[in-house]
Amino acid sequence: MSRNSLEKPILALARVLIAWVLGIGMSPLFAQQEKGSPSSQSDEAVLSFFESRIRPLLIQHCYECHAVDTESNGGLLLDSREGWSHGGDTGPAIVVGKPAESLLMQAVNYEDPRLKMPPDGKLSSQNIEDLRKWIESGAIDPRNAAPKTAKKSKSLPLDEADKHWAYRPLLSQAERLQGRSSDSNTQPSSSSLDAFVDLQIANSKLEVAPAASRSILLRRLKFDLIGLPPTIEELAEFEDEEAPDAYERWVDRFLASPRFGERMARRWLDVARYAESYSLRGFVMPEAWRYRDYCIEAFSSDMPWSQFVREQIAGDLIPDDDLNGRRRKQVAVSFLLLGNSNLEEQDKDQLDMDVIDEQLETLGKAFMGQTLGCARCHDHKFDPIPTRDYYALAGILKASTVLKHENVSKWVEVPLATDQATDRHFQEIEKERTRIQSEVKKLEKQMKGANVVTGNVVSIESLPGIVVDDSDAKKIGDWNSSASVKTYVGESYLHDGATKRGEKTVTFEPKAIPPGTYEIRLSHSQGENRASNAMVRVFSADGNTVHRVNQKVAPPIDGLWTSLGRFRFEKDGQAFVMVSNEDANGHVIADAVQFLSVEPANNASIAKASGDKVDLNNSTSKVVSESDRKAAMENRLKEMKGIAKKLEAELEQRPKAMGLQAVADPKDIAIHIRGSVHSLGPVVPRGFLQLTNKCMMSAGSESATKGSSDQGPNRLDLADWLVDDRHPLTTRVAANRVWYWMMGEGLVDTVDNFGTTGNPPSHPELLDELASRLIERNGSVKQLVRDIVCSAAYRRSCELSTGTNSEKDPENRLYGVAHRKRLDAESLRDAMLQVSGQLVQLPGGKQIASGLQDDFGYKHSHPCRSIYLPAFRNSMPDLLTTFDMADPSVGIGKRSRTTVAQQALVMLNHPMVLEQSRYAASKWMDRGFDRDTTLDAIAMEVWGRPMREAERTKIDSYLFQGNRDKPVDAKRLSTVIQSMIASLDFRYLD
Repeated sequence: MSRNSLEKPILALARVLIAWVLGIGMSPLFAQQEKGSPSSQSDEAVLSFFESRIRPLLIQHCYECHAVDTESNGGLLLDSREGWSHGGDTGPAIVVGKPAESLLMQAVNYEDPRLKMPPDGKLSSQNIEDLRKWIESGAIDPRNAAPKTAKKSKSLPLDEADKHWAYRPLLSQAERLQGRSSDSNTQPSSSSLDAFVDLQIANSKLEVAPAASRSILLRRLKFDLIGLPPTIEELAEFEDEEAPDAYERWVDRFLASPRFGERMARRWLDVARYAESYSLRGFVMPEAWRYRDYCIEAFSSDMPWSQFVREQIAGDLIPDDDLNGRRRKQVAVSFLLLGNSNLEEQDKDQLDMDVIDEQLETLGKAFMGQTLGCARCHDHKFDPIPTRDYYALAGILKASTVLKHENVSKWVEVPLATDQATDRHFQEIEKERTRIQSEVKKLEKQMKGANVVTGNVVSIESLPGIVVDDSDAKKIGDWNSSASVKTYVGESYLHDGATKRGEKTVTFEPKAIPPGTYEIRLSHSQGENRASNAMVRVFSADGNTVHRVNQKVAPPIDGLWTSLGRFRFEKDGQAFVMVSNEDANGHVIADAVQFLSVEPANNASIAKASGDKVDLNNSTSKVVSESDRKAAMENRLKEMKGIAKKLEAELEQRPKAMGLQAVADPKDIAIHIRGSVHSLGPVVPRGFLQLTNKCMMSAGSESATKGSSDQGPNRLDLADWLVDDRHPLTTRVAANRVWYWMMGEGLVDTVDNFGTTGNPPSHPELLDELASRLIERNGSVKQLVRDIVCSAAYRRSCELSTGTNSEKDPENRLYGVAHRKRLDAESLRDAMLQVSGQLVQLPGGKQIASGLQDDFGYKHSHPCRSIYLPAFRNSMPDLLTTFDMADPSVGIGKRSRTTVAQQALVMLNHPMVLEQSRYAASKWMDRGFDRDTTLDAIAMEVWGRPMREAERTKIDSYLFQGNRDKPVDAKRLSTVIQSMIASLDFRYLD
C-alpha cells in the first residue's frame, strides 16, 4: 500500500495469519523436538535442537568472553567443539553424556561460588535445562572445524588512548570552525549548527530537502518536545502565524511547558533503567517514584547537566542549607539503587559485587558511553580500561551500601530531610515505638514461661510475685558475692566458700506480704562443687519447715527455681526463708526467693502485671495468682501490640527515599580474578579511569585523580571528576543524546558506546560544538534543544523529489532530509488517550497503592500519561512492550525498532485501542456529527492534517453506505477512528 493510504485491517490480519501458518508449516523439527529430549530423537532433530537452542544461547551469553575473537588470554573457547573439549584453565568444559560432571553445568548452575557463569546473572531455568539435555544426548556439535588462531587483539593500549577520538580533549573553537562551511555556495542557514551539516552535504553532493510544511513541523515539534500531538486549535493558530519568529516562539512555548520535563525524563529513564519493582518475586519498591519525579523536575527546571550528574551519583554527600535541596539530592541517588539484582543470592559478598558491577555498567554507559562491565573479569578486550581501573572505581562504590542483607536482601530506604519540628515529632514516635517493642518482647517471653534474660541474668522487675534478692537479704557470717556461674537473679548471688559449717545464714524476708497461701521458690545456680543437702527453712503461719535442696543439679523450674511447696501466711505473722550452711557437703548458694500467690488477684496486682506500680507496703494489696497474672499479661500484650501498630502506621507517613548507607571503614578492594569474590589478586587504590588522565592533564595543571581526603576518592570526587570540563566523554555523550532525542539518530549512532567498538561521529566538529555549548551555557539542556530544533536540518522534510540521496547516503547520516521517526510506545499510547479525550494529566506523586507487595498480574488501567504508569518489571503494559518500550532491567539509550506482526494485531484487537476508539467516536457524536467538517476535524486531531479526497471517499462509502442522509452509526465511526489510529500517518512523524 502507498505511504499516504489508510492501512486495511482485514488485509493486514490476513497477511499475519498467512505468515503465522507458513511459519508453523516450516518448522517440523521444532515441533518434533518438543515431544522428548534429544536423546530420543534422530540426529537431524538433535542437530536442529543445537541450532535452535544451543548455538543462540552460546552466542548471546558466552561468546563475548569465550570466543576466538574475544578471548585473548588462553582461556575457555565455546565457539567450536574443539574449544570446549580442550577447555580452559580448569580442564574440559563438558564431559559428553554426563551433565553432572561437566564444569559447564556446574558453572551455569552456580554450584561453585568461584565459578559462576555468566557472571552478570544466572541463565533461565529453560536455558540450563537445554544445556543439560544437549550434553546428556552426546553434545552433538556441527562446529567441527578447529578454532582459528585468535586474531590479533583489537584493544587500544592505555598509553595510546588519545589515538581514539572520544578520549581526546574537545576540539577548540578554531578546530571546530574548520568543520564549518565557509563557501557561500553551500548556502548555510541562519543557525550556526547548520554550517557543520551543510558542508558535508555539499562535499557529498547530496540534495537538501525543502522545509517541512507547517502542520508537519508543528506535529513533529510537539511530539519531540512534549510527547503529544498538537490540538486542532494549535494547528490552526500556527498556520495563521505570520511573524518571522513564529516558529521560535512556539519552541519557547513548548520548552516552558511542564510537559517538556515529562517527555525528556521518559527518555532519560530508559538510560537509568528505571523501574518500581524487582523481577525476583515481584518485590515492589514503594519509593522509586520519587526518582521519576526528580528527573521530571530536573528537565522542567533546566537543571544544569553537571548538577544532574553530580546529584545522581553523590547527592547525599552534597551539603545544602535548603530543605528542599537536601530532599532532592537524597532522592537523586536512587539512580544507583534501581538495578534488577538477585536479592536471594546467599553469597552476600558476591551479591555486593554483582550490584556494584551493575552500577558501574549503568554509570559507564549513561555518562561516559563506556562498557565498564567488560573489565570485571579481565582487561577490556577493546578499550583502554584495565581491570585495575574497574576495581579502582568499584572501591569507590563499595564505600556505600545499597542493600541490607538477610536471607533475602532488601534495598536501603532512608528518611527524607524534614524541618526540625517534624524531625523531633518522628524521633519521639521512634523512641516510643522502641520502648513498646521492648515491652512486647518481654511480655511474649513471659507468656512462654521464660524469664527475661540478658546473658542468663534475670531481671527482678521481670519476675511475677514478690521476689527478695540476696542483695536485700540479711546475712550472718562471711558470704562471698559472685557472678561467675549463670543463671542467677539480680546482679549476683552468694556462696559460703564451703567454710565454717553451721555459722552462716541468709534470711529472705519481704517487707510486706498480704495474707494468703503462697508457693515458695528458691533460686540457685548448679555446679559439681555445690552442696547436695543445702538446708533451707521456711517460717510461716504453720511454723517452720526444713528442706534439703540438691544444688548440684539444675533447678527444675525454668532452670532457675526449686519449689519448696505451698505455705500459709497471716497478717503480722512470720514470713521469711532462711538458707544455712549447716552440715553442708559442698558450697551453699543463696540467690533469691520468690513468693507466688495461689489466690485470685485484685486490681492492684493486675496493674502490676500490666506494668503499673504496686505499693507492696499497703496491707490491703493482694498478690496476683499465676493464672490471673497470665491473663493480665495477655491483655497487656494485646494492648501493646495495638499501640505498636498505630506507631508503625504513623512512622510510615514519614517520607522516605531509596538511599545509601556509608560503610563505617571503607577500604580499597582487591582485583577479583575472573570476577570471583573468592579468588583475589592485588589490592587496588580507589581512583578513576586512567584513559582520561592524559587528556584532562593536558587541559589543566591539577591531577585528575586527586581525592578530597586522605582516605582516597569518594562518590562526590567521582561525580566531580565526571563533570570536570576537561573530561572528554561526559559532555560529548550528553550532547549526542540530546541530538539523538531530537533528530532521531545520534551523531554517534551507538549512543551508549563511545569506545573503539562504537561508531565514530558523523560530524565530529558538530558534536564538539554541541558539547562546548553545553559547558558554556552552564549545562542548559533546554538551550541545546532549542538550538537543534531551530536548525534547518531539523525543519527539513522527510522526502525528496529524487532518490539520489538514498544511493549516496542510504542511512541519512548526513541529514540531507529529516529522519522519519516512529512514535515511541509511550507517545503512541498518550496520543490515543488525547484523541479520545480521556487523557488525565497528573501532577506526579506515588501511583502505587499502599501495601502492594508484588507486581505480578498488575493491571494498568489509569488513563494518565505513560510515564506515570507503575514501572513493574513483571507486569509491563503489553501495548507498550509490543511497540518496543525499553527493558527496565538494563540501561538503554537507544531503543530497538522492530516491525513485527504483533504490532498490527495489537492495533486491530487490543482492548485499549478499541476502547479509546469508542471514546473518540462518542466524543465526536456528542459534539454533533457534521458530514462536511467532522471528518476533517478528526483527521486534523489524529493525523495533524486534513483528510485527502481518496481517504474521504473510502470513509464516506463505509460510514454512509451510499446514502449521505443516513445517520452516522457510532460503531462504524469508532471503526474508522481505529483504522486512522492504526495507520502509518498516526504512528509516524514525517
